[in-house]
Amino acid sequence: MRVRFAPSPTGNLHIGSVRTALFNWVFAQHHNATCVLRIEDTDLARSESQYEDNIIEGLDWLGLSMDEGPSTPKNGMSYRQSERIKEGVYQKYADQLIASKRAYYCFATEAELDAERESAKARGEAYVYSGKSRHLSEQEVREKLDNGVPYTLRFYLGAPQDIVVKDLIRGDITFDTSLLSDFVIMKSDGSPAYNFAVVVDDVDMKISHVIRGEDHISNTPRQILVYQALGATVPEFAHLPIILGKDKSKLSKRDGAMAVTDYRELGYIPDALINYLSLLGWSPADGREILSRDNLVSQFDLGRISKSGAVFDEAKLKWMNGQYIRALDAPDLLAAVTPYFTDETSAALANYSDDVKAAMVYSVKDNLELLPEINQYLDLYMMDDVAFKARLAEIDFTDDNRRVLQLFSDKLAVTACQPDDVETAMNAVCEELELGKGKVFKPIRLATTTFGSGPHLPECLSIFGLDDVLKRLSYTLEG
Repeated sequence: MRVRFAPSPTGNLHIGSVRTALFNWVFAQHHNATCVLRIEDTDLARSESQYEDNIIEGLDWLGLSMDEGPSTPKNGMSYRQSERIKEGVYQKYADQLIASKRAYYCFATEAELDAERESAKARGEAYVYSGKSRHLSEQEVREKLDNGVPYTLRFYLGAPQDIVVKDLIRGDITFDTSLLSDFVIMKSDGSPAYNFAVVVDDVDMKISHVIRGEDHISNTPRQILVYQALGATVPEFAHLPIILGKDKSKLSKRDGAMAVTDYRELGYIPDALINYLSLLGWSPADGREILSRDNLVSQFDLGRISKSGAVFDEAKLKWMNGQYIRALDAPDLLAAVTPYFTDETSAALANYSDDVKAAMVYSVKDNLELLPEINQYLDLYMMDDVAFKARLAEIDFTDDNRRVLQLFSDKLAVTACQPDDVETAMNAVCEELELGKGKVFKPIRLATTTFGSGPHLPECLSIFGLDDVLKRLSYTLEG
């Protein structure tokens, strides 16, 4: 089995294309098949190398490594259509179709084609090209070619028939070819048209399964006819449901249709994005939402892909990203957030060891949905005495609060201020004063951090250290 991901470098790699790449990659992993990266840059005017770079960068960041492609060629194959044009690949196949009378020279001008379209519109009919160039004699064709008359090459559809697309997701889809025009396969500039180029590439690259977006369904009957005319095996097709915005329209930048590298800058974890995108239009048999790559690969089945569009929910993606952040151990979490430290955060943490920084970061992990949020949650570790006292002065403590703080200070003072020590001291205060945890933990948190919420308090105070905690408690008790 061989599948391919074939983006056009006319823009950055966006979420819809990533989902297509992902499903091809997972299918290949599940079946121990080959996944090919092909760059479809026949649109020479709009294709740019920066977009190809962005596509490859995005795939690399997500860990969707391709088995073959421009950087990993096999058997002398070229994987950019622009290179294949220069090698004459498409012209060779076009000549084969001309020789078999399945393609012909079309000398119709744009003005003539526009006139045909207007005539069909006036009759209230869908436009179908007349095919008049097909009826030129060989001599007439030769004379026009010799005189340099511009032309395209068109594919001859042949007698009207029903083409059945056997879609692995949607079942059989039937198309009546009498409603189609003989379509252009080679443009006047000598470059191949899309429906011809992809067939030639898939034939040369021995693609067995074409997994792509549903917007390509209407192209499929034309492509099947080209496969058949070339005497090639028609691959199996699977057309994925479109990704929709919250209003059920096509996904826009407002809803999340950004470059995948933008998601990296926002602070998403690759595995979280992979997990979320896998559930847009597909569901595992066991119904789980959090799926490792191994889970995803082992359970993947084209038969479980939905026919209807999937709504992109950024809030759900953020939630899932938070789950992945919280699943990281302390050293890995520190490594993940470090690139997102602001200059201020980096400077404030410069004198701490990696172990302490990892403990700080790990203590606030439950608050994070996006990695850059780490900067706002580390504030409580970065305050000097002046800033701490200024915040503390804005907090009112009752006499009951002070009794809690004094007893907690006494009990903690004889410990090493490890997380278990802090927990034991707080529980002892609850028991001796016969108070609920809220009436004990809240004033302790305010008096030691000046924040009403934050990291798990035992870990937090352990990071401060005994001397610093007792000093902070004294500011309130002596105030």
